[in-house]
Amino acid sequence: MIRKILPWLMLFLLLIVFIGGCWATSSQQLTLIFMDVGQGDASLIRTPAGQNILIDGGPDRTILSKLERYLPWTERTIDLVVLSHPHADHLAGLNYVLERYRVRQVLITEAVHTTPEYLRFLELIQQKKIPIVIALQGQEILFDNDIKLEVIWPNRSFANQKLSNLNDSSIVIRLLYGTSSALFTGDTPLENEADILEAGINVSAQVLKVAHQGSKTSSGDDFLRAVGAESAVISVGPNRYGHPHAEVLARLRVLIPQVLRTDEAGDIIFISYGQNFKRQSLKWWQFWFSS
Repeated sequence: MIRKILPWLMLFLLLIVFIGGCWATSSQQLTLIFMDVGQGDASLIRTPAGQNILIDGGPDRTILSKLERYLPWTERTIDLVVLSHPHADHLAGLNYVLERYRVRQVLITEAVHTTPEYLRFLELIQQKKIPIVIALQGQEILFDNDIKLEVIWPNRSFANQKLSNLNDSSIVIRLLYGTSSALFTGDTPLENEADILEAGINVSAQVLKVAHQGSKTSSGDDFLRAVGAESAVISVGPNRYGHPHAEVLARLRVLIPQVLRTDEAGDIIFISYGQNFKRQSLKWWQFWFSS
């Protein structure tokens, strides 16, 4: 009887050791996911302490199935939602998130925009009494494990201002965890990139979220050199705009070793333990044992 049970007992013990090892490893793991939501942006950061940061939400409800995939089924809290700017390809999915998840805080510019999607977004924030932080250059938003987000742009308040081009207000933020870093650029244009460089702000990052789906209105040579990224991610789907532009792709491939696209690779995942970001294939335990 004991001989029959022993192999199963050994297998059970090995499984416990394996799961424990996975948990111990993931306890210092930050996961960064550029989610394939079609023609739009949506990035999820899950910290070692299980805090969730969502940067933009894509153009539709696709974001919900993505969050269900990458967050434990019991997890219904987003610690910070960042809306880079209120164009629909960054905004629309966030309304579904605000309706279904508990959101602790939102980071926005509060620039004036009167589309139904944006008005609904502001209405949900008010209904649910979600605290708002108005983005401004120099701000730092702190998380457990000494993780922080640095606000690089805008350099002035756009609250209650009507702009001819909302991309001018697009939030640029830098994620720092130990010596690893990632830069999220929204749809910021070339002019903003030049102003950021002229101000002498550190934009260096190992991972770059390429601005505006690879539009030729962004991603100038000087800015890309200053970032010095090892990997660039273009969040893009089928579109009529010619994104990503051939000129930008050529520039990226000269200056950045690894250029990835969500329309080709699907969801793109990076892992950091505080030293650097490494691209990684999805494993179920990375997400279910990271809390």
